[in-house]
Amino acid sequence: MPTQKKEQDVALLEEKLKSATAMVFTEYQGLSANDMAELRKTLREQGIEFRVIKNRLARIAAQRAGVEVEAFIEGPTGICFGYDDPSVPFKAASQLSKKFKAYKLNGGVFEGEPIAKDHIARYADLPTREEALSRLAAVFQAPVQKLAVALAGPVRNLAVVLREVGKTKE
Repeated sequence: MPTQKKEQDVALLEEKLKSATAMVFTEYQGLSANDMAELRKTLREQGIEFRVIKNRLARIAAQRAGVEVEAFIEGPTGICFGYDDPSVPFKAASQLSKKFKAYKLNGGVFEGEPIAKDHIARYADLPTREEALSRLAAVFQAPVQKLAVALAGPVRNLAVVLREVGKTKE
């Protein structure tokens, strides 16, 4: 029989599963308390929420939320929730899995699509939203810069010719 606390936990987790743009499911067994504190701090600094969950409650919440995560919930499970930029949780979790050998990635969800653990590296390599926008701005800015340089060329050449004429007249 479910307790009130468990019902609240399932409801909270269901809301997080629905509102997150990306999630990475991890195993953390074998991390020391200091490593776990450092891991949580690093994730929090990047705007990622890390929750340790009970597998049974996670399965119930995922079923209610309509998110397919059954394959990712095995062993002690922690979830990295990202609410803004969907690539950030994948980047952070991948970096932390390299730093902490006991921190393993089981899979993830990227904008509603399940991602197998073999493909997490692809999503971790995606540029962040800010990086993508700056690249796009550079693409749009390049033709304008080239036009400005092309238009400034004749004026610059005229200035050089006038300077040379002035030197010869002296």
